[in-house]
Amino acid sequence: MTGETKSDAAESRRAQLLKGLAELALLSVLKECPHYGLEILDRLRAEAGLNLAEGTIYPLLHRLEKAGLTKAEWRIEEAGARPRKYYALTDEGRAELVEQQAEWSRVSASLGAFLERGGE
Repeated sequence: MTGETKSDAAESRRAQLLKGLAELALLSVLKECPHYGLEILDRLRAEAGLNLAEGTIYPLLHRLEKAGLTKAEWRIEEAGARPRKYYALTDEGRAELVEQQAEWSRVSASLGAFLERGGE
């Protein structure tokens, strides 16, 4: 026995599922306009219901930037404020978002129908 409780196992499964959905949700947040890291995290938590840890968002942002799906720039929004790194979608990121949204729609419709099927 590993010592992992049933609730620990459920939380681990939930965390893995959320990590898989986080990229799609993050790209969707950036569809509208550039945002900085903590702003993105707040929106993912509040609007998408993804309870991601702060330490999760930055590796994901860096991975998307390295893949050419996002670009980043430092900005100072107001006098005396500290600089913040803003992330925006690239053309490749917009195309990827369209593809991921289509795939999500297909998978969620199929899985929803499967899970809601009547007894046979």
